[in-house]
Amino acid sequence: MDGRPQRRVADYLTTSFGVRNLDTITTAGMVRHLADDTDQTDTILANLDVSIEKHGSTQMAVVAHHDCAGNPVPADAQRQQLAKAVRRLRQRHPDAKVVGLWLGEYWIVEKIGAI
Repeated sequence: MDGRPQRRVADYLTTSFGVRNLDTITTAGMVRHLADDTDQTDTILANLDVSIEKHGSTQMAVVAHHDCAGNPVPADAQRQQLAKAVRRLRQRHPDAKVVGLWLGEYWIVEKIGAI
């Protein structure tokens, strides 16, 4: 939900995914909610299902960033959550392309390749 990384991520994804429009599902601390079940996980997953089933989305990115107020844990912990969230979505939607993106303190989009 943090506006600081949104334009950079949107620009990266429209180019990387080769699309003109993006469905965007946001909430504070997204990777925490996708890595582990929280009170918001079901809502996030239901919104994702709408994007896939009604809008035909076949590609998705999970995004985490430094200085996250909604998930105030060290960068290493967030990157682990990001990897876990990507694995979860790949299991749930095996036909979709799922990538993890990390934005560090300089707001450069980094695709996490080890996940």
